Amino acid sequence: MTSLPRLRLNTRDQAIQLGTRVWLRENGQHFPSTVNSCAEGIVVFRTDYGQVFTYKQSTITHQKVTAMHPTNEEGVDDMASLTELHGGSIMYNLFQRYKRNQIYTYIGSILASVNPYQPIAGLYEPATMEQYSRRHLGELPPHIFAIANECYRCLWKRHDNQCILISGESGAGKTESTKLILKFLSVISQQSLELSLKEKTSCVERAILESSPIMEAFGNAKTVYNNNSSRFGKFVQLNICQKGNIQGGRIVDYLLEKNRVVRQNPGERNYHIFYALLAGLEHEEREEFYLSTPENYHYLNQSGCVEDKTISDQESFREVITAMDVMQFSKEEVREVSRLLAGILHLGNIEFITAGGAQVSFKTALGRSAELLGLDPTQLTDALTQRSMFLRGEEILTPLNVQQAVDSRDSLAMALYACCFEWVIKKINSRIKGNEDFKSIGILDIFGFENFEVNHFEQFNINYANEKLQEYFNKHIFSLEQLEYSREGLVWEDIDWIDNGECLDLIEKKLGLLALINEESHFPQATDSTLLEKLHSQHANNHFYVKPRVAVNNFGVKHYAGEVQYDVRGILEKNRDTFRDDLLNLLRESRFDFIYDLFEHVSSRNNQDTLKCGSKHRRPTVSSQFKDSLHSLMATLSSSNPFFVRCIKPNMQKMPDQFDQAVVLNQLRYSGMLETVRIRKAGYAVRRPFQDFYKRYKVLMRNLALPEDVRGKCTSLLQLYDASNSEWQLGKTKVFLRESLEQKLEKRREEEVSHAAMVIRAHVLGFLARKQYRKVLYCVVIIQKNYRAFLLRRRFLHLKKAAIVFQKQLRGQIARRVYRQLLAEKREQE
Repeated sequence: MTSLPRLRLNTRDQAIQLGTRVWLRENGQHFPSTVNSCAEGIVVFRTDYGQVFTYKQSTITHQKVTAMHPTNEEGVDDMASLTELHGGSIMYNLFQRYKRNQIYTYIGSILASVNPYQPIAGLYEPATMEQYSRRHLGELPPHIFAIANECYRCLWKRHDNQCILISGESGAGKTESTKLILKFLSVISQQSLELSLKEKTSCVERAILESSPIMEAFGNAKTVYNNNSSRFGKFVQLNICQKGNIQGGRIVDYLLEKNRVVRQNPGERNYHIFYALLAGLEHEEREEFYLSTPENYHYLNQSGCVEDKTISDQESFREVITAMDVMQFSKEEVREVSRLLAGILHLGNIEFITAGGAQVSFKTALGRSAELLGLDPTQLTDALTQRSMFLRGEEILTPLNVQQAVDSRDSLAMALYACCFEWVIKKINSRIKGNEDFKSIGILDIFGFENFEVNHFEQFNINYANEKLQEYFNKHIFSLEQLEYSREGLVWEDIDWIDNGECLDLIEKKLGLLALINEESHFPQATDSTLLEKLHSQHANNHFYVKPRVAVNNFGVKHYAGEVQYDVRGILEKNRDTFRDDLLNLLRESRFDFIYDLFEHVSSRNNQDTLKCGSKHRRPTVSSQFKDSLHSLMATLSSSNPFFVRCIKPNMQKMPDQFDQAVVLNQLRYSGMLETVRIRKAGYAVRRPFQDFYKRYKVLMRNLALPEDVRGKCTSLLQLYDASNSEWQLGKTKVFLRESLEQKLEKRREEEVSHAAMVIRAHVLGFLARKQYRKVLYCVVIIQKNYRAFLLRRRFLHLKKAAIVFQKQLRGQIARRVYRQLLAEKREQE
């Protein structure tokens, strides 16, 4: 039998046979490879991703090729346990698990989730939820249910609020992850209840779950990267009572993309609700609202995409109607919302021609939209084709050109939809509102990082939000953690990580991009061109700012996820979010109370207000409002104990069973996944003050000879469970643990507490049984006493009756005898 050829690396005496598994370093990346052939001084490597590399044997070094550890070949549940740490090993581990439909992987308590773009049988069944609700993190294979369960347990373990941050690019699966977490928490909430309370609280939990179809319909749309992309951010806060069940909630929305209502990029769609409305309405309502097919509406057909094969618009409409019924929307309210949406569609079909200023070309669409919105057609025509201003008490009418008339029409449509969306969120919150007397779990599902061919003001704000979330992740995972190690005097070697603080300074600090955009927004004469000039002159030398070499309407920012070019056109107008007084007044004159109520408290701002008002009285711009709400969100998150879910897109085509290593590697790099694995592998994610640690785990110390000081007590327990001292360190004031050791301690503690609970239960049950026995015995004695008395009374009465009969008979006998004697004596005398 002939032996296989061997190749020896130049740097050490190591032989690798054909078929040996190795890491091949090429272009700064490690590829999992197999030695395919080795002959005549030529070595051929085939990677697991399908590439083939050929080298001369003499050029191969240990830096180029290293043997693969066996554990890396099989894949691991927790990447903190990988023996070889580099970008290639992390990506290969995800790749192997993805091929086996194991889409979840841990990095300590952080969850990486790769979007499968297809259903996986049995992954989210009720039995699976039941299984994970009864186990600790790490006891079962990685799952989003395990993270939700650990978050729920930490409400009592850490005694503070919890939050789950779900991040990733658009289309990575954030919205679905949010829905799964809500579903799991609702189920586990039900398990904590007594049977008598379940019916009452299940209404709250069902309402929270049913809010998702409504919010998706009104706030999600098909984009280039995602068929169900969230075009707004949301923070869902669940209020948990001390018994463990959900007693209410609140939804906070961030920055709805209003511009999508009136225009979409090629290949994208408007919000789902419009298509669902057209597909799901009954024939009578369709005729009443003059509705037909999506192809007939400008706001739906301009992108060239009116249908998505992955979405059933008719089924979506049924789900929304069912959800609205659960959320206690009245039939009249549902009808009013449908009427408003139909009015918006007809509004988009109004066209203009030039005839001494803009004039409506066809009256049909205008008449229908006016009827559906409860407006006077003539007043609507005037408001769209001319601007009304009051100067010194006199009304001045200024004719608009065609483009200005189109802008007025679109402004009206966006305002109608935005106010309707705001009303829907308020309605949902009023339904799920509850007490906030204990702790809460917050779930953040915010728009993913976006980089399209053309990026506008919306993408700028979305990516700014993602920068803030990345900063929070970095601060929590890297900065604060390593700072605490240093402060507590732990033996520790710092891990370098990519800090995005300078990029955030460019965006939000004094004279940053946001400040300059807001400053220009307050000048009526400012244009997008003047804004671009200011940005270039102020930040051209900033490393994170990109000034195009040629004169275009763009500026660039080097975000943590890569460079993005933003089109400056339209930024000022969108940031001002102007809504003319005459348009606002027109809507307030609607004969429908629903539309009047939507705009009753809406404020307007015209150019004169901008000039005259001081900065304190100016209406805040869109970006300043978004910045304030984002900082408020960060404050809420900072006061909570966070869990992280990192969603990953395996490919850009949204196709199942396709793993594009270049796409995945880019996401791993900019999200700091390698550094996260390193710090989770080397670091101590669990930190507890000595007294808290002793208080929680003293139940495990009952049979130990403990020193007097609390530090020594903690040391004794830790050495019992990890004598090597490899999974824990003691700082100056705290115990530092690896998550694996904490899970071991928690499991043992639960066993001890369960045993103690069983002993207590046995004694209580015994006491109750004895008490019940004594009660029954007392009752038996009473019954016995009364029964005996009854028997004795009955016997006495029987004897008494017998005695009376006997007495009667005897007395009769004696009386007869005396009578006979007296009779005999009388006869003798006679």
